[in-house]
Order: sequence, then structure tokens, then C-alpha cells
Amino acid sequence: MKPPAWRQDRAVYPFSCAIQTRYTDEDSLGHINNISVAAYYDEARSKFSRHVFAKAGRSEMTRIVTADSRVTYLAEVFHEDAVAVEVCTGILRIGTASYEIGQAMYQHGRCVGICTTTFVQATAEGSSPLSASLKAALQEMMIHAPPVLTGNPAG
Repeated sequence: MKPPAWRQDRAVYPFSCAIQTRYTDEDSLGHINNISVAAYYDEARSKFSRHVFAKAGRSEMTRIVTADSRVTYLAEVFHEDAVAVEVCTGILRIGTASYEIGQAMYQHGRCVGICTTTFVQATAEGSSPLSASLKAALQEMMIHAPPVLTGNPAG
């Protein structure tokens, strides 16, 4: 299922980082393999999470676990020595004990994929509510989807 067009728009994401592709990530067809693409998203989420937790305060670094992660591949990714992929990241949703991260990957300015990952704050007993300071830091990194047009714009 193709994601909504706004998820492919670099401008909606508040955080961006470059991830260098590697020759060893190529498959026999010369593309970056799907496992490596997923690892690039993971690396970018790690950088994003360090940024968010730095804003929230080190004491907020509790046990955050991955509950779900989905990658939608929109185009092939290739290894090029001097060209990194760009991964843009932001928060799609904040719940009581969980939050959802949205990402888009670009190569040569073209969106090549989308990733959505849900994280849950966990304790030995199960999920636990996110703190106010963590929620505030996450809120600063929200993705703001454009408003949906309704009715007949031509009037």
C-alpha cells in the first residue's frame, strides 16, 4: 500500500541525517538489500532518539522497546561512494505509554522509502506512562501533515 503523498515530503520532517551506504550492503543485482535499508532507518532513529532524549534530560532514558516497525519500499537504493542517503524523521503520534516515529529516505532528492516504527516505554511489569518532559520533547519533533482539502476547490 502506497503511503500518503505528504509522507514523502521532506519539508514535514523536523530532523534529518545522512547515512552512508556501503559496498557490502549491495545484493547481486547491485541494489542495497532490504535488510540494510532497514538498518539505515534504525541508525537514523538512533540519532533522532539521542537528540530527543538530550532535550528531555538523561534521567528520562528509560527502557524504550520497539513494538512494531514497517518499511515501505518506493524505489531502489544504490551504493555510491560519495552519495549518502538522507533519512528524515519525526513523531507521528504520542500516546500514554507509546509513540510512533515516521521516517522517509531520500537518494538524489527522490523519496525511496517510508518507515513507521512504534516504541513503548516498558518496565518489568509492562508498559508505563511516558513522562511529561519526554512527551514535551517528542511534541517538539511532531510531523505536521498538511490539511486535507475537502469539497470542490474550484467552487
